[in-house]
Amino acid sequence: MNPQRLLLVDDDAAIVAVVRRYFDGRGWQVETCLRAEDALSQLESGAHFDALICDLHFTPARLSEGLEIVDRARRLRPALALLLFTGAAEPSVKAEAVRLGANAVITKPAPLASLHEAVLRAMKSA
Repeated sequence: MNPQRLLLVDDDAAIVAVVRRYFDGRGWQVETCLRAEDALSQLESGAHFDALICDLHFTPARLSEGLEIVDRARRLRPALALLLFTGAAEPSVKAEAVRLGANAVITKPAPLASLHEAVLRAMKSA
């Protein structure tokens, strides 16, 4: 059986390192991106991913790049499990993420085991 593949997108290198280490330790293959543009390139490349975990905010000038990634990812990969992982927990952001196709919105900080469970649930419902 092939390992699950995860695309992890966050501009905070410390968060990326911790989440990557957690999923690596559970047999996942994790590809990481620190910039929204790199994540979109990965999605457009045709590389296979089972799940995407994406932050909401990348640059102060464009505070909703994560929503753009979710929207583009859903259109490119209808069966991809999509999770927005963000410190911005406003109800309007959550509603917009779900409207654009996110399977779940997880508020930072969250226990890594809870994030993992959310990814697995999203994969079943995607």
